Amino acid sequence: MTFLYWTAAVAALLSGARSATRLRRDRSLMVATSVLCMLALSAALMMIAITPALLQARPSDAAVTWTSGSLGLLATWTFLGVLAAVTGVSERPLTLITIPVLAAASAGLLQTALEHAEHATGDAGAPAALPIMVCQLALLTYYCPALGRIAILAWHCSRRIPVRHIDAGMQAVAAAAVAELAVIVIRASVIIVATSGVRVTGPEIAGIALAQGIAILLMIGGVTVGAWFPVLASAVRQAWTWSAYWRLRPLWAALSRAVPQVTLPPQPGTRLNARYRLHRRVIEIRDAQLELRPYWRGSVAAQAADAARAAGLPGSRRDAVVEAALTVTGINARLRGEPARDDQVPAEPAGPVPGNGLGAETARLLLVSRALRHSPIVQALGPQPGRRAALVQLITG
Repeated sequence: MTFLYWTAAVAALLSGARSATRLRRDRSLMVATSVLCMLALSAALMMIAITPALLQARPSDAAVTWTSGSLGLLATWTFLGVLAAVTGVSERPLTLITIPVLAAASAGLLQTALEHAEHATGDAGAPAALPIMVCQLALLTYYCPALGRIAILAWHCSRRIPVRHIDAGMQAVAAAAVAELAVIVIRASVIIVATSGVRVTGPEIAGIALAQGIAILLMIGGVTVGAWFPVLASAVRQAWTWSAYWRLRPLWAALSRAVPQVTLPPQPGTRLNARYRLHRRVIEIRDAQLELRPYWRGSVAAQAADAARAAGLPGSRRDAVVEAALTVTGINARLRGEPARDDQVPAEPAGPVPGNGLGAETARLLLVSRALRHSPIVQALGPQPGRRAALVQLITG
């Protein structure tokens, strides 16, 4: 549980630090308010992570409890001010900050007064945590309207923004605000029950704390989606590019063995450039296929297409099987020194479609590479004599 709150605290701190770096070039009130929001949230979460007793139904440290609740309230209303300014509802986010400041001050005074009264009366039967509970309930009453307003504004904001990941981020913020609102109401009920003397079990408290931590993480993720999503998307693209580069290696190796002259010399400074290396590999594969085109046989294409249709393969995989079969027979014919001839094999199965980019061309060649290694139809068209009978059996079922 502590790890969850530490994670949320660090995420909020990083977001606040990122917003703080923008202050050097953009000294607007909006950026300053964003920094205040994230730093206050991070401080509140760190206090909870350091003092797990704050998550209990009867916390014992009055000062820490009040400070943590006040910081969370400041972060909530500050974020509401930023969101209201972004959506055009209000152009003065600082006006909303007065609400949590006054709420924290009144809750602190109430807590101090109850503690003083408790000591003055000397009532040993009074619950020792009553001042803390009353203070927390006073703070929670200010959380609910802010979270409800955040949910509404975030949902409206998600409907206006055409950028998909920011739209999803605002929807996540709206969902997290609703979840946080429900958790706060439940926690308030638990506080009242615990103050009245009813014993609250540990699993119930742990479940509330877990739900609250997840909701806070979801809200932070939705708010900062503009910062981390491009980095994540870039990392995913890089991973896919390197993966495609290595998955094309079997096809490239088979073709370069038959047509070694298509292999381009390495270029300096491109060792870690995944897109460049993938692009070059695709070019080398296509150049090799063009060199092998005179060795293609129309009968092989027809047999492979019939076998693929008999196997019920979809169109893209059927074309890949045909292309892989032509590639294999072309490689074998070239390596055996057979004379080249043109059987007028249609170019569509192995030629790039006009307008296709690197991604579409790579996806097509990946299907060909997979068919080259795993398709029984392609294996049945190999140079071994016994495989012709296997092909006939595949076609006839």
